[in-house]
Amino acid sequence: MSALTIEFAQCRYGLAGLLPEQEKQVRTRFGALECTEACEPDVSIEVLQSTDPECFMAKLVGPVEYRISMAYKPSSVVVEGMGFSATIDRAALRTQMHTCMSDGWFVGGFENLFRVLVSYRLFAAGALVLHSAAFTDGERGFLFCGRSGAGKSTLCGLADRLQLRILSDELNAVVVSSEGFALQAMPFAGDFGQVPLPAPPLPLTGLLGLRQGTSPGLHDCSQSEAVSRIVASCPYVNADPVLIERLTDRAVQLVKRVPLRVLSFTKDATFWKVLDREYSSPHPALSR
Repeated sequence: MSALTIEFAQCRYGLAGLLPEQEKQVRTRFGALECTEACEPDVSIEVLQSTDPECFMAKLVGPVEYRISMAYKPSSVVVEGMGFSATIDRAALRTQMHTCMSDGWFVGGFENLFRVLVSYRLFAAGALVLHSAAFTDGERGFLFCGRSGAGKSTLCGLADRLQLRILSDELNAVVVSSEGFALQAMPFAGDFGQVPLPAPPLPLTGLLGLRQGTSPGLHDCSQSEAVSRIVASCPYVNADPVLIERLTDRAVQLVKRVPLRVLSFTKDATFWKVLDREYSSPHPALSR
């Protein structure tokens, strides 16, 4: 059995119990984030092998999207997906992953679990993982939260043509910084940001919702709408009855410090002129 450690966002995740073929898949996907120093991980993931596929959710045929199943208990969170089940201990975030997969399906199941575990780890550290798109011009970081179909990947495609650096079009983190909040790149993405690279946090310059419109523009929204958008964009933890009150309080603190505005955009590069102009200096609401 093999072991390796993945490090990003100031946390080390140690995996133990991997078969050689499982380790190869994880290294192929996350190798750029491997920590080679001898150290104790912050979070431990023990992979336990099973030979009985009947114990797990069956693999679906063809390229499909599916939802993992989650059960929230007072002391643990149970996660189930195709070919695996796992229990996350809330107190220590120790995780046991049972799986019958060692072929190419394993890394997909592991990543589904890893996304959940990272969301819980960062939440415990005061951060939020959001279903969102994010990019930077090298100095300013912009995060766009929104439901599926709101235009996150479309916006990333437009930003990519402008040579803005895409962090991810799927999951990004807002972390606590000495100045309040910062934008942290995550190794999870859809069409943009798939290659995980070590990256320090960026200033969270713009926190935005999205809607497609007939002309580009920024629109203010109420605090209650902003909080609702943030909570709705935090996968896994926003369905957890143990955490929902803390999540809501954290969303309130975030939008008080970095007010959320709604960007309406068309499918061209004109949105960037609006953002570049509006966020060239601190927005009045940010200076209070």
